[in-house]
Amino acid sequence: MRFKERNKKILTLLIFFLTISSGSCVEASSRSHISKSKIIPAEVSFYEQVLPSLSGKSVVLVTNPSGIGRYPEKIIKEFKDKKVKIKHLIGLEHGFLGLEEDFSKSPVTMDETFQLPIYHIYKVKNSEIPAILKGADAVVFDVVDMGMRCYTYLSVLKRLMDNLPDPNTKFILLDHPNPALYLGARGEGIQKKFLNFAGEFPSLFFTGMTLGEAAAFYNGEYLGGRVKLNIISPENLKRGFDWEKEGIPWSTPSPNLPMLDSARNYLGLVLLEGVNVSVGRGTQAPFVYFGAPWMNEPEEIISELNEDSKGDYYYQSVFFKPTFGPFKGEICRGLRLTVVNRKYDPIRMAYNLTSIMKKKYKDFKWRQYADGSHNIDFLWGTEKFRESVDAGKTYDEFKASYAESESSANKLIQKYLIY
Repeated sequence: MRFKERNKKILTLLIFFLTISSGSCVEASSRSHISKSKIIPAEVSFYEQVLPSLSGKSVVLVTNPSGIGRYPEKIIKEFKDKKVKIKHLIGLEHGFLGLEEDFSKSPVTMDETFQLPIYHIYKVKNSEIPAILKGADAVVFDVVDMGMRCYTYLSVLKRLMDNLPDPNTKFILLDHPNPALYLGARGEGIQKKFLNFAGEFPSLFFTGMTLGEAAAFYNGEYLGGRVKLNIISPENLKRGFDWEKEGIPWSTPSPNLPMLDSARNYLGLVLLEGVNVSVGRGTQAPFVYFGAPWMNEPEEIISELNEDSKGDYYYQSVFFKPTFGPFKGEICRGLRLTVVNRKYDPIRMAYNLTSIMKKKYKDFKWRQYADGSHNIDFLWGTEKFRESVDAGKTYDEFKASYAESESSANKLIQKYLIY
Protein backbone atom coordinates (compact mmCIF):
# COMPACT_ATOMS: atom_id res chain seq x y z
CA MET A 1 0.00 0.00 0.00
CA ARG A 2 2.80 2.34 0.97
CA PHE A 3 4.60 1.36 -2.20
CA LYS A 4 1.54 2.27 -4.29
CA GLU A 5 1.09 5.60 -2.49
CA ARG A 6 4.75 6.43 -2.94
CA ASN A 7 4.53 5.62 -6.66
CA LYS A 8 1.40 7.74 -6.93
CA LYS A 9 3.22 10.69 -5.35
CA ILE A 10 6.19 10.22 -7.65
CA LEU A 11 3.87 10.07 -10.67
CA THR A 12 2.06 13.23 -9.51
CA LEU A 13 5.36 15.08 -9.07
CA LEU A 14 6.57 13.87 -12.46
CA ILE A 15 3.41 15.13 -14.16
CA PHE A 16 3.80 18.46 -12.33
CA PHE A 17 7.39 18.96 -13.45
CA LEU A 18 6.61 17.87 -16.99
CA THR A 19 3.79 20.42 -17.08
CA ILE A 20 6.08 23.17 -15.80
CA SER A 21 8.77 22.13 -18.26
CA SER A 22 6.30 22.03 -21.12
CA GLY A 23 4.99 25.46 -20.21
CA SER A 24 8.55 26.82 -20.12
CA CYS A 25 9.21 25.44 -23.60
CA VAL A 26 6.07 27.10 -24.95
CA GLU A 27 7.08 30.38 -23.30
CA ALA A 28 10.64 30.14 -24.59
CA SER A 29 9.51 29.40 -28.14
CA SER A 30 7.64 32.72 -28.33
CA ARG A 31 10.91 34.68 -28.37
CA SER A 32 13.95 33.67 -30.41
CA HIS A 33 17.52 34.30 -29.35
CA ILE A 34 19.37 37.01 -31.26
CA SER A 35 21.88 34.39 -32.45
CA LYS A 36 19.09 32.70 -34.42
CA SER A 37 17.98 35.84 -36.23
CA LYS A 38 18.31 35.79 -40.00
CA ILE A 39 17.93 39.57 -40.17
CA ILE A 40 21.33 41.24 -40.48
CA PRO A 41 21.33 44.86 -39.22
CA ALA A 42 22.25 47.66 -41.61
CA GLU A 43 25.27 48.59 -39.51
CA VAL A 44 27.07 45.42 -40.66
CA SER A 45 27.03 46.59 -44.29
CA PHE A 46 27.79 50.13 -43.16
CA TYR A 47 31.02 49.23 -41.38
CA GLU A 48 32.12 46.58 -43.91
CA GLN A 49 31.25 48.31 -47.19
CA VAL A 50 30.03 51.90 -46.87
CA LEU A 51 32.45 53.36 -44.33
CA PRO A 52 35.56 52.31 -46.31
CA SER A 53 34.13 54.13 -49.35
CA LEU A 54 34.15 57.36 -47.31
CA SER A 55 37.90 57.26 -46.70
CA GLY A 56 39.35 60.78 -46.73
CA LYS A 57 35.86 62.30 -46.46
CA SER A 58 34.13 64.44 -43.83
CA VAL A 59 30.75 63.44 -42.38
CA VAL A 60 28.05 64.79 -40.08
CA LEU A 61 26.81 62.05 -37.77
CA VAL A 62 23.22 61.66 -36.53
CA THR A 63 22.71 58.76 -34.14
CA ASN A 64 21.97 57.63 -30.58
CA PRO A 65 21.98 54.27 -28.73
CA SER A 66 19.20 52.92 -30.94
CA GLY A 67 21.73 52.92 -33.78
CA ILE A 68 25.52 52.73 -33.99
CA GLY A 69 25.61 55.35 -31.23
CA ARG A 70 25.22 52.60 -28.62
CA TYR A 71 28.92 51.76 -29.22
CA PRO A 72 30.73 55.11 -29.50
CA GLU A 73 34.15 53.52 -28.99
CA LYS A 74 33.63 51.49 -32.17
CA ILE A 75 32.59 54.61 -34.08
CA ILE A 76 35.73 56.44 -32.99
CA LYS A 77 38.01 53.50 -33.83
CA GLU A 78 36.44 52.50 -37.15
CA PHE A 79 36.12 56.05 -38.46
CA LYS A 80 39.74 56.73 -37.51
CA ASP A 81 40.98 53.49 -39.08
CA LYS A 82 39.12 54.26 -42.31
CA LYS A 83 40.35 57.87 -42.24
CA VAL A 84 36.81 59.29 -42.09
CA LYS A 85 36.51 62.59 -40.24
CA ILE A 86 33.44 63.36 -38.13
CA LYS A 87 32.85 67.07 -38.65
CA HIS A 88 30.31 67.30 -35.83
CA LEU A 89 27.19 65.64 -34.45
CA ILE A 90 23.48 66.36 -34.83
CA GLY A 91 21.49 66.13 -31.60
CA LEU A 92 18.14 64.36 -31.52
CA GLU A 93 15.46 65.02 -28.93
CA HIS A 94 16.91 62.81 -26.18
CA GLY A 95 20.58 63.63 -26.70
CA PHE A 96 23.45 61.56 -28.07
CA LEU A 97 23.21 59.02 -25.24
CA GLY A 98 19.41 58.89 -25.43
CA LEU A 99 19.07 59.71 -21.73
CA GLU A 100 17.67 63.26 -21.70
CA GLU A 101 14.03 63.87 -20.81
CA ASP A 102 14.10 67.56 -21.71
CA PHE A 103 15.25 69.29 -24.87
CA SER A 104 18.65 70.97 -24.72
CA LYS A 105 18.34 74.62 -23.78
CA SER A 106 21.25 75.52 -26.07
CA PRO A 107 21.42 75.14 -29.87
CA VAL A 108 24.95 73.75 -29.65
CA THR A 109 26.84 71.95 -26.88
CA MET A 110 30.11 70.02 -26.65
CA ASP A 111 29.78 66.24 -26.63
CA GLU A 112 32.01 64.72 -23.95
CA THR A 113 32.49 61.36 -25.69
CA PHE A 114 33.61 62.65 -29.07
CA GLN A 115 34.83 66.09 -27.96
CA LEU A 116 32.90 67.53 -30.89
CA PRO A 117 30.12 70.12 -31.20
CA ILE A 118 26.61 68.66 -31.20
CA TYR A 119 23.96 70.79 -32.89
CA HIS A 120 20.42 70.43 -31.55
CA ILE A 121 18.28 70.85 -34.65
CA TYR A 122 15.08 71.64 -32.73
CA LYS A 123 16.86 74.73 -31.32
CA VAL A 124 18.27 75.81 -34.68
CA LYS A 125 16.39 77.85 -37.29
CA ASN A 126 15.92 76.11 -40.63
CA SER A 127 17.83 78.95 -42.27
CA GLU A 128 20.86 78.07 -40.12
CA ILE A 129 20.98 74.36 -40.97
CA PRO A 130 22.77 74.75 -44.35
CA ALA A 131 25.73 76.35 -42.56
CA ILE A 132 25.87 73.41 -40.13
CA LEU A 133 25.92 70.90 -43.00
CA LYS A 134 28.24 72.90 -45.24
CA GLY A 135 31.49 71.16 -46.09
CA ALA A 136 30.27 67.66 -45.25
CA ASP A 137 30.74 65.00 -47.91
CA ALA A 138 28.04 62.89 -46.28
CA VAL A 139 25.40 62.84 -43.59
CA VAL A 140 25.19 59.51 -41.75
CA PHE A 141 21.76 59.01 -40.14
CA ASP A 142 21.10 56.00 -37.90
CA VAL A 143 18.27 55.84 -35.35
CA VAL A 144 15.27 53.62 -34.65
CA ASP A 145 12.00 55.27 -35.61
CA MET A 146 8.45 54.55 -34.44
CA GLY A 147 6.78 54.81 -37.86
CA MET A 148 4.71 57.78 -36.69
CA ARG A 149 4.51 61.39 -37.76
CA CYS A 150 4.51 62.58 -34.13
CA TYR A 151 7.92 61.06 -33.39
CA THR A 152 10.50 63.86 -33.62
CA TYR A 153 13.26 61.83 -35.29
CA LEU A 154 11.23 61.96 -38.49
CA SER A 155 11.12 65.77 -38.25
CA VAL A 156 14.92 65.88 -37.88
CA LEU A 157 15.26 63.71 -41.00
CA LYS A 158 13.00 66.06 -42.95
CA ARG A 159 14.81 69.22 -41.82
CA LEU A 160 18.21 67.84 -42.76
CA MET A 161 17.02 66.67 -46.18
CA ASP A 162 15.34 70.05 -46.79
CA ASN A 163 18.48 72.01 -46.02
CA LEU A 164 21.37 70.13 -47.61
CA PRO A 165 23.39 72.99 -49.16
CA ASP A 166 25.41 70.85 -51.57
CA PRO A 167 23.60 68.54 -54.04
CA ASN A 168 26.69 66.30 -54.04
CA THR A 169 26.47 65.56 -50.32
CA LYS A 170 25.49 61.93 -49.75
CA PHE A 171 22.69 61.18 -47.31
CA ILE A 172 23.45 57.73 -45.89
CA LEU A 173 20.59 56.24 -43.87
CA LEU A 174 20.86 52.98 -41.94
CA ASP A 175 17.35 51.56 -41.94
CA HIS A 176 15.53 49.62 -39.18
CA PRO A 177 12.18 47.87 -38.69
CA ASN A 178 9.68 49.76 -36.54
CA PRO A 179 6.81 48.60 -34.28
CA ALA A 180 4.08 50.24 -36.42
CA LEU A 181 4.99 48.76 -39.79
CA TYR A 182 2.11 46.25 -39.71
CA LEU A 183 -0.46 49.06 -39.71
CA GLY A 184 0.27 50.61 -43.09
CA ALA A 185 -0.52 54.31 -43.52
CA ARG A 186 -3.23 55.13 -40.98
CA GLY A 187 -5.03 58.19 -39.63
CA GLU A 188 -5.12 61.70 -41.06
CA GLY A 189 -2.61 64.09 -42.58
CA ILE A 190 -1.62 67.19 -40.66
CA GLN A 191 -3.19 70.60 -41.33
CA LYS A 192 -0.81 73.51 -41.84
CA LYS A 193 -1.88 75.31 -38.66
CA PHE A 194 -0.87 72.28 -36.57
CA LEU A 195 2.65 71.82 -37.95
CA ASN A 196 5.19 71.50 -35.14
CA PHE A 197 8.47 69.79 -34.32
CA ALA A 198 6.54 66.66 -33.30
CA GLY A 199 4.55 66.79 -36.52
CA GLU A 200 6.16 68.14 -39.68
CA PHE A 201 6.44 65.18 -42.00
CA PRO A 202 3.82 65.07 -44.79
CA SER A 203 2.25 61.73 -43.92
CA LEU A 204 -0.69 60.29 -42.06
CA PHE A 205 -0.44 59.76 -38.28
CA PHE A 206 1.16 56.36 -39.00
CA THR A 207 3.49 56.67 -41.97
CA GLY A 208 3.23 53.02 -43.09
CA MET A 209 6.97 53.14 -43.84
CA THR A 210 10.36 52.48 -42.33
CA LEU A 211 12.56 55.54 -41.92
CA GLY A 212 14.43 54.63 -45.11
CA GLU A 213 11.20 54.28 -47.06
CA ALA A 214 9.96 57.59 -45.63
CA ALA A 215 13.18 59.28 -46.76
CA ALA A 216 12.77 57.86 -50.28
CA PHE A 217 9.11 58.94 -50.32
CA TYR A 218 9.92 62.48 -49.21
CA ASN A 219 12.82 62.77 -51.63
CA GLY A 220 10.69 61.56 -54.54
CA GLU A 221 7.43 63.36 -53.80
CA TYR A 222 8.64 66.65 -52.30
CA LEU A 223 12.30 67.23 -53.18
CA GLY A 224 12.30 66.15 -56.81
CA GLY A 225 14.89 63.46 -56.05
CA ARG A 226 17.60 66.05 -55.46
CA VAL A 227 19.04 64.33 -52.36
CA LYS A 228 21.69 61.67 -53.08
CA LEU A 229 20.06 59.12 -50.84
CA ASN A 230 21.79 55.86 -49.94
CA ILE A 231 19.50 53.60 -47.88
CA ILE A 232 21.30 50.70 -46.22
CA SER A 233 18.69 48.05 -45.56
CA PRO A 234 18.76 45.23 -43.00
CA GLU A 235 19.26 42.00 -44.91
CA ASN A 236 16.37 39.50 -45.02
CA LEU A 237 13.84 41.92 -43.49
CA LYS A 238 10.33 41.32 -44.78
CA ARG A 239 7.29 43.46 -44.11
CA GLY A 240 5.37 40.77 -42.23
CA PHE A 241 8.16 40.15 -39.71
CA ASP A 242 7.48 38.99 -36.16
CA TRP A 243 9.76 40.89 -33.78
CA GLU A 244 10.10 38.20 -31.12
CA LYS A 245 10.07 35.08 -33.27
CA GLU A 246 12.71 36.46 -35.61
CA GLY A 247 15.04 37.40 -32.76
CA ILE A 248 15.20 41.13 -33.50
CA PRO A 249 16.61 42.92 -30.44
CA TRP A 250 14.92 46.11 -29.25
CA SER A 251 17.29 49.11 -29.21
CA THR A 252 16.03 51.90 -26.95
CA PRO A 253 15.48 55.16 -28.89
CA SER A 254 14.53 57.22 -25.80
CA PRO A 255 14.28 56.89 -22.00
CA ASN A 256 10.51 56.54 -22.37
CA LEU A 257 10.63 53.51 -24.66
CA PRO A 258 12.96 51.15 -22.78
CA MET A 259 11.17 47.97 -23.88
CA LEU A 260 9.34 46.71 -26.94
CA ASP A 261 6.18 46.55 -24.80
CA SER A 262 6.49 50.30 -24.11
CA ALA A 263 6.95 50.97 -27.81
CA ARG A 264 3.88 48.93 -28.78
CA ASN A 265 1.78 50.70 -26.14
CA TYR A 266 3.13 54.06 -27.29
CA LEU A 267 1.44 53.62 -30.68
CA GLY A 268 -1.90 54.35 -29.01
CA LEU A 269 -1.12 55.86 -25.60
CA VAL A 270 0.85 58.73 -27.14
CA LEU A 271 -2.53 60.32 -27.88
CA LEU A 272 -3.16 60.52 -24.13
CA GLU A 273 -0.48 63.22 -24.08
CA GLY A 274 -3.31 65.42 -25.31
CA VAL A 275 -5.22 64.74 -22.06
CA ASN A 276 -4.54 65.90 -18.47
CA VAL A 277 -2.96 62.61 -17.36
CA SER A 278 0.55 61.26 -16.89
CA VAL A 279 1.56 58.60 -19.40
CA GLY A 280 4.14 57.22 -17.02
CA ARG A 281 7.10 59.36 -18.11
CA GLY A 282 9.52 59.37 -15.22
CA THR A 283 8.34 56.00 -13.87
CA GLN A 284 9.61 52.44 -14.20
CA ALA A 285 6.94 51.81 -16.83
CA PRO A 286 6.52 54.71 -19.27
CA PHE A 287 3.67 54.18 -21.74
CA VAL A 288 2.58 51.19 -19.70
CA TYR A 289 1.22 53.15 -16.74
CA PHE A 290 -1.10 56.12 -17.23
CA GLY A 291 -3.33 58.06 -14.86
CA ALA A 292 -3.69 61.08 -12.59
CA PRO A 293 -4.38 61.97 -8.93
CA TRP A 294 -8.01 62.61 -9.91
CA MET A 295 -8.47 59.21 -11.57
CA ASN A 296 -10.20 57.63 -8.55
CA GLU A 297 -11.56 54.09 -8.55
CA PRO A 298 -10.08 53.11 -11.93
CA GLU A 299 -11.41 49.58 -11.40
CA GLU A 300 -14.86 50.91 -12.31
CA ILE A 301 -13.90 51.35 -15.96
CA ILE A 302 -11.69 48.27 -16.31
CA SER A 303 -14.54 45.88 -17.13
CA GLU A 304 -15.87 48.16 -19.87
CA LEU A 305 -12.41 48.74 -21.31
CA ASN A 306 -11.45 45.07 -21.24
CA GLU A 307 -14.71 44.07 -22.91
CA ASP A 308 -14.16 46.71 -25.57
CA SER A 309 -10.62 45.42 -26.23
CA LYS A 310 -11.91 42.25 -27.96
CA GLY A 311 -9.07 40.33 -26.35
CA ASP A 312 -6.33 42.42 -28.03
CA TYR A 313 -5.15 44.02 -24.77
CA TYR A 314 -6.22 44.42 -21.16
CA TYR A 315 -6.01 46.89 -18.29
CA GLN A 316 -5.20 46.58 -14.58
CA SER A 317 -5.38 49.25 -11.88
CA VAL A 318 -2.09 50.69 -10.61
CA PHE A 319 -0.52 53.35 -8.37
CA PHE A 320 2.56 55.28 -9.52
CA LYS A 321 4.51 58.48 -8.82
CA PRO A 322 6.13 60.15 -11.86
CA THR A 323 9.46 61.93 -11.48
CA PHE A 324 9.00 63.84 -14.74
CA GLY A 325 6.16 65.46 -16.67
CA PRO A 326 2.56 65.96 -15.55
CA PHE A 327 1.91 65.33 -11.83
CA LYS A 328 5.63 65.07 -11.08
CA GLY A 329 6.10 63.86 -7.50
CA GLU A 330 2.39 63.19 -6.97
CA ILE A 331 0.77 59.82 -6.32
CA CYS A 332 -1.37 58.91 -9.32
CA ARG A 333 -4.04 56.28 -9.68
CA GLY A 334 -4.55 54.81 -13.07
CA LEU A 335 -4.24 51.84 -15.35
CA ARG A 336 -1.58 49.55 -16.70
CA LEU A 337 -1.93 48.52 -20.36
CA THR A 338 -0.82 45.08 -21.54
CA VAL A 339 -1.01 44.37 -25.28
CA VAL A 340 -1.79 40.74 -26.15
CA ASN A 341 -2.33 40.97 -29.91
CA ARG A 342 0.89 42.38 -31.37
CA LYS A 343 -1.10 43.63 -34.36
CA TYR A 344 -3.81 45.49 -32.48
CA ASP A 345 -5.48 48.72 -33.66
CA PRO A 346 -3.85 51.50 -31.57
CA ILE A 347 -6.12 54.25 -32.93
CA ARG A 348 -9.21 52.31 -31.92
CA MET A 349 -7.71 51.65 -28.49
CA ALA A 350 -6.81 55.32 -27.94
CA TYR A 351 -10.15 56.63 -29.21
CA ASN A 352 -12.33 54.31 -27.12
CA LEU A 353 -10.12 54.69 -24.03
CA THR A 354 -10.32 58.48 -24.25
CA SER A 355 -14.09 58.38 -24.82
CA ILE A 356 -14.69 56.13 -21.81
CA MET A 357 -12.41 58.23 -19.56
CA LYS A 358 -14.19 61.43 -20.60
CA LYS A 359 -17.57 59.86 -19.85
CA LYS A 360 -16.47 58.53 -16.43
CA TYR A 361 -14.39 61.39 -14.96
CA LYS A 362 -15.60 64.96 -14.45
CA ASP A 363 -11.95 66.11 -14.05
CA PHE A 364 -11.01 64.84 -17.52
CA LYS A 365 -9.75 67.72 -19.68
CA TRP A 366 -8.09 68.16 -23.04
CA ARG A 367 -4.61 69.57 -22.44
CA GLN A 368 -4.37 73.15 -23.74
CA TYR A 369 -1.56 75.55 -24.55
CA ALA A 370 -1.50 79.15 -23.28
CA ASP A 371 -3.19 80.40 -26.46
CA GLY A 372 -6.13 78.03 -25.95
CA SER A 373 -5.16 75.58 -28.69
CA HIS A 374 -5.32 71.86 -27.93
CA ASN A 375 -2.32 69.58 -27.69
CA ILE A 376 -4.28 66.64 -29.13
CA ASP A 377 -4.92 68.54 -32.37
CA PHE A 378 -1.17 68.96 -32.91
CA LEU A 379 -0.62 65.27 -32.22
CA TRP A 380 -3.40 63.95 -34.43
CA GLY A 381 -3.03 66.64 -37.08
CA THR A 382 -6.62 67.97 -37.14
CA GLU A 383 -9.40 68.79 -34.64
CA LYS A 384 -11.30 65.67 -35.70
CA PHE A 385 -10.13 63.28 -32.95
CA ARG A 386 -11.09 65.69 -30.17
CA GLU A 387 -14.31 66.87 -31.77
CA SER A 388 -15.46 63.31 -32.49
CA VAL A 389 -14.88 62.25 -28.87
CA ASP A 390 -16.70 65.36 -27.61
CA ALA A 391 -19.61 64.66 -29.96
CA GLY A 392 -19.91 61.08 -28.64
CA LYS A 393 -19.23 59.50 -32.05
CA THR A 394 -18.33 55.82 -32.20
CA TYR A 395 -14.91 54.74 -33.35
CA ASP A 396 -16.39 53.39 -36.58
CA GLU A 397 -17.97 56.79 -37.32
CA PHE A 398 -14.66 58.51 -36.58
CA LYS A 399 -12.69 56.07 -38.72
CA ALA A 400 -15.07 56.46 -41.67
CA SER A 401 -14.33 60.20 -41.73
CA TYR A 402 -10.72 59.65 -42.86
CA ALA A 403 -10.99 56.28 -44.67
CA GLU A 404 -10.53 57.89 -48.08
CA SER A 405 -7.28 59.62 -47.07
CA GLU A 406 -5.93 56.30 -45.77
CA SER A 407 -6.67 54.60 -49.05
CA SER A 408 -4.99 57.37 -51.07
CA ALA A 409 -1.91 57.45 -48.86
CA ASN A 410 -1.36 53.70 -49.05
CA LYS A 411 -1.51 53.85 -52.85
CA LEU A 412 0.90 56.80 -52.95
CA ILE A 413 3.62 55.17 -50.85
CA GLN A 414 3.57 51.80 -52.65
CA LYS A 415 6.39 52.58 -55.07
CA TYR A 416 8.72 53.58 -52.22
CA LEU A 417 8.33 50.42 -50.15
CA ILE A 418 11.50 48.36 -49.90
CA TYR A 419 10.41 45.40 -47.78
